[in-house]
Amino acid sequence: MSVTHDLVRRSATGRPVIDFDHHSPAYRDTWKQLAARFHATGSPIAWTEHHGGYWVVASWEEVQRIGSDWETFTSVNDLTGTENGGKGQAIPRMPYRLHLGESDPPLHTERRRIEAPFFTPKALRQWAPVAREYLDAALDKVAGRGHAELIDDVIIPTTARTTLYVLGYDPDDWHDAAYAAHEGVYLLPDDPRYPHEAQARLRTRFREMLTERGQTPAGDVLSALATGTVQGEPLGLDVAESMVNALVFGGFDTTTAATASALIHLTQHPDQAERVRADAAYRKNAIEEFLRFWPPATGLARTAVRDTEILGQPIARGESVYLWLAGANRDPLKFPDPDRLDLERDNARDHVSFSTGNHRCLGSPLAKAELDAMLETILTRLPGLRIDPDAVVGYPSIGSAHGYISVPATFTPASAPTEV
Repeated sequence: MSVTHDLVRRSATGRPVIDFDHHSPAYRDTWKQLAARFHATGSPIAWTEHHGGYWVVASWEEVQRIGSDWETFTSVNDLTGTENGGKGQAIPRMPYRLHLGESDPPLHTERRRIEAPFFTPKALRQWAPVAREYLDAALDKVAGRGHAELIDDVIIPTTARTTLYVLGYDPDDWHDAAYAAHEGVYLLPDDPRYPHEAQARLRTRFREMLTERGQTPAGDVLSALATGTVQGEPLGLDVAESMVNALVFGGFDTTTAATASALIHLTQHPDQAERVRADAAYRKNAIEEFLRFWPPATGLARTAVRDTEILGQPIARGESVYLWLAGANRDPLKFPDPDRLDLERDNARDHVSFSTGNHRCLGSPLAKAELDAMLETILTRLPGLRIDPDAVVGYPSIGSAHGYISVPATFTPASAPTEV
């Protein structure tokens, strides 16, 4: 990979400046080369003027530090201007607040505590068979055809139904939720195709169900949120609905994207595919490396609440800092030869694809369990799986998630059962 050192220029005031826009087609097409060039400068921090201006940080060590230092770098989206001036986790800034993701401890800790019991190892033993059941149901519909659209036919039905089941929402009523989540990830809110109506219907239904669960709890996530308290006060309908939205929109597309990326690669490398299919320990580490190499989430923002420094660069109070997770996963100081996919990499699990610090994704164990089930089962039940990379349609923008619109595949069709 060609690496040059002309990526970052100096402004008149000496500030390092980079032409970086994670929502642009140029970023989508060249982000890997961009990460290599940025690290080659020796100090992967620079200011970009896009989206109102923000700092981009790709150092793995600094991303870890900033993500854990909530007292200096806040996640709060202070829309009213009455808190700490934080601009939230998204760039550009969201016009509404994600009440779990865009809060800091101790409030964030208390809110997260309500959902945590549903993502423990004990709970995972309950959810993993559910994911496999939905996966088998999806595969039953396509196995005899010899062809499938993996995103719509197999992966999204599995991830969507599993997530909704854990939530306590009817898993068979997954189509509207999947559409709202899938297209809402790669389209910006001002795009005329953005699924505003579908998301509005979903939010209305969530609020109705939260109200119902508040009166008649059923032991599911919706019930926990409907009856939960934070700092001695009820969680409240607005906050509960926001947390449900985060689970749904975060739980569908990230796992879908990671699974698709892995399968696209494995169909080009049949020896690796067979080992991933048959060797559980190898598959477990391979999943970590797939997540490092093709992180579903591109990055997250923080806001400096006081003057500080990153890699010796002064950061002023109120400036946004973009934790470039995809770039940190390519930091050669942490991952030697970072542009090589190594399914036996010793430290692959140190990736930051599920964020870091207090905001590390609560559902990451479930996501990995789904990935494990899908890689093993799809490679077993769809023998001779073939994906033409030129036929794959990726997201037009990967600023929020590095996913796919369409992944058509062919395979050896299963024989119809013989009647006796």
